[in-house]
Order: sequence, then structure tokens, then C-alpha cells
Amino acid sequence: MGRLTRRVFLSAAAPLLAAQRRVRKGSKIPSEKVEIVDPLTERPLFRLTDPAILHHLPHYHHHFIARNNSFLLVASERSGTRQIYRLNLPDGDMLQLTEGPGIHSYSPAMDVRRRNLFYLQQDSLKQAAPRGGREKTLYRSPVGWRPTGHLSVSDDGKFAALVEIKPGQQADGFEAQYERHPRCRIQVVDVVKKSDWTAVEEDHWLAHPQFRPRTRDLLYAHEGPWGRVQGRPRFSSLDGKYKRNLRPRQGEEEIGHEFWSRNGAEVCYVYYPDASGRGAEIRCVDPKTGQERTVSRCSKYGWVSGNQIGSALVGASRSLAGPNIYVLFPQLRREITLAEHATSGKTYPIAGTKREDPYASWPEPVFSADSEWVYFVSDRESKPAVYSMKVSDFVETT
Repeated sequence: MGRLTRRVFLSAAAPLLAAQRRVRKGSKIPSEKVEIVDPLTERPLFRLTDPAILHHLPHYHHHFIARNNSFLLVASERSGTRQIYRLNLPDGDMLQLTEGPGIHSYSPAMDVRRRNLFYLQQDSLKQAAPRGGREKTLYRSPVGWRPTGHLSVSDDGKFAALVEIKPGQQADGFEAQYERHPRCRIQVVDVVKKSDWTAVEEDHWLAHPQFRPRTRDLLYAHEGPWGRVQGRPRFSSLDGKYKRNLRPRQGEEEIGHEFWSRNGAEVCYVYYPDASGRGAEIRCVDPKTGQERTVSRCSKYGWVSGNQIGSALVGASRSLAGPNIYVLFPQLRREITLAEHATSGKTYPIAGTKREDPYASWPEPVFSADSEWVYFVSDRESKPAVYSMKVSDFVETT
């Protein structure tokens, strides 16, 4: 057997040492940005992350894009576990912001000024600077509760709301979690006074807490299959003393992704008359009066969100026959096909764990703060990757 010299040892260990360096917070990743052409619309499209490695965006209602569009937050498995990265724009290089196990990869959210980053790791709510640096722990879930990864931050950054679940009641798979009817609660954390309290506690799968713009009321959802959940969009005052089912389900209709209108006057959502998806609409309801109005017909949106002033909505179809991204102009009631997301919607394993993620390939498109770009996720080329397309040629800059 030949002698193992120090040079040979170091040479053999170099890949391992390099891998260890890559998993550390502060690691810099060269740009993987590639310009392609969308096969459906022939519009220029940018793939911002390597499709050989799973990447996805935070929840659609979070502030995770810089106000000047200089960066956005993404989750990546490139280190062997899911971590949060800042993806710099327009160049596309990335900076690793977190390290360690148990990152809830859909939780990253910033305040409206983008000064502070909030995220969940294991049983803790943490705060850090979106440009990197030391983090601090704001809250730890007590024994008997565990964060699900759903988080919201008030516009002023003074309050956070997270969903917790009883241990042993969390399940992999969308249908399986709904069927379990777990005990969940929405815990509100006062970031300034360092206090916390329970606003909502129910035997339902709770999800998507969303602070009302410029106020501190909460919108949240009874999560589950749209055609089975009885009253998906829900409302609560911050202290939990006033709660309301905003839109009880009737007959065979389906109610989908909910979001606040930009002035906070209404809660909007996708409406299907039945499971066929034909006749889909965007509707809004007044939380005070319960009065509902139809905004516009739309394609079979499975995901939808609005721009900063509500002049345009971006939606992704869940139809296998037309798996596209659309821009809808509510005042004109006109819809434009932007691109083909062509995502599979399949489940992916969560790296470093034994759990499965049913959401990683969901497109969940969003506008940049200035409405000049749309960002979405697709596994059209391999694993889920982040894509962007410029839309300033037909969407008003905000």
C-alpha cells in the first residue's frame, strides 16, 4: 500500500472541506442566472437558480423582495439542508443567511420597509438583517406546541403571528393533514414588548396568517381541499376577542387562496362554482358587512396575488391543459398569458429529513414591489427552480 502523503491527504480532503465551507452562513454562491425563451409566449424568461438543486420562494403573501428589487429571499437545498439565501438582483449571485437544522423554509418574511428578516427555525422565531449578520431569538414555542412554518409580520415589524400545532398531529401530504383535523393555534408575538398571546385556537388545520395592511387585524385560513373546507377565509382581531367566518361555503362551490386587498378594505380570493373549475372568478368580501362582489372572471387559478396598488393580479393556473401564468387587470377585466409554468405539482423530499414537501413545486407567482417583474417557481426543467419575467411593457410601474 502506497504512502499517504500530506499533499495527497489534503487533495483528497479538499472536496469535503469545500462542502463544509459551503454550508456555513455567509457563504457566497456565484450567479446561476440563465436567460431562456418561454415556449408558449416566446417572451424572455430568466431562470435564477440551478434546476439540479431544489429552490423555492417563501409564502406568497410575505414581503420577501426588496422594495428597489435589488434582492429576493429564496430557500435552497444546496448545502444538504434547506437554508435561506439572499439572491441578489440583477446579477443573480447568492448569500447564505442561515445555517443549522430545522429551517422552516416558507417562513422568511420582512417588514414593509425590508429592514428586518423574520423566520422560523426549529421551535424558535428569529430576527436578523436581510443582508446577513447575527440573529436573535424573539420567541420559543412552549412544550406541547410546535411551529408549522406559517408566519406573518405586521407592516411596522412590531408584531409577528405564527401557526403552531400539537406535536404528533402534523402529517405529510395535503389531504392527510386536512383529514387529521389537528389542534392548531395562532400565536401573536409583540416584538417590541417581548410578550406573546394566543389569538386563535381551533381543531382545524390553520394556515396563512396575514396582517391587515396598515392595521393589526388578522386574516387566516382553514386549510384543506377547496371543495371540502367549510369557510376557508377567517378573520380575527389581534387580541382574539372578535372572530368571523368571512365566507361560508355553499353547495358545490370552492373557495381558494385568500389575500387582503391593497388598502385592507376587502379580502379577495379565487371562487369556483363547482369542482370543474369552469366559471372561475376573483371575488372580494367586506370583513365588516360580509358583502361580496365579483371582481373579474379568470382562468383556473390555483394561486393568485396582487401588486402594490391592486391594479394587476398575477395568477397561476392549476389546469393540466393550460398550466400557465397570467396577469389579470381587474378594472379592464382582461387577462394576458405571461408564460407557461408547466410545473408538475409533485411532492419532494425535504433534504436532511424524513419528511415530504407537497408545496415545493407550486408556482405561487408574485409581483416585485415596483410591478416590473413577476417571480414564480416551477420544476419544468428538473427540480423546483425560481424564474422571473419582466412585465413593465404592459403593467404600470408602482
